[in-house]
Amino acid sequence: INASTAYGTCSEQISPFGGLLGLTKVLDLFDFEKHFNEGYHAPSRETQLGDYAMVMGLVMLLFIGFNRIWHFVYLRLEPMLCGIFSVDKLPASSAYWRYLDSLGINQAQSLLRIMSRLREQAWKRCGIQYSYIAIDIDATVENHLWRSGRRTGRP
Repeated sequence: INASTAYGTCSEQISPFGGLLGLTKVLDLFDFEKHFNEGYHAPSRETQLGDYAMVMGLVMLLFIGFNRIWHFVYLRLEPMLCGIFSVDKLPASSAYWRYLDSLGINQAQSLLRIMSRLREQAWKRCGIQYSYIAIDIDATVENHLWRSGRRTGRP
């Protein structure tokens, strides 16, 4: 980005936290909550906010730019986030840790399926149609476990 980089303006304001309102609009456009409720395999741990709100809380924390769950301490009373979740205050960061600890392989697989559905919807909305997708795997790296009597990794 330099002085010659083209830019424009729009009529909507961007939220102070990197566009959370824009994120919620996109998620609403793709009907994310419906896909989440249909495809998510809930863990055995029940939460007061529900699985959707807990996962969305973690997603929004990453979207804002915080990379540690402990940062919820700084955002618990943030009016914009509380408004998005329709609560007076967000749960303590320990609640998110306990929820994250309860997740397993079933939740990971269901989140991958949900992401696949959303990606498919995004491609349809953009008019992108692929008849096939090529996955390029670099097969040039050889794995040499034993060479000259000693264990080694990559050559």
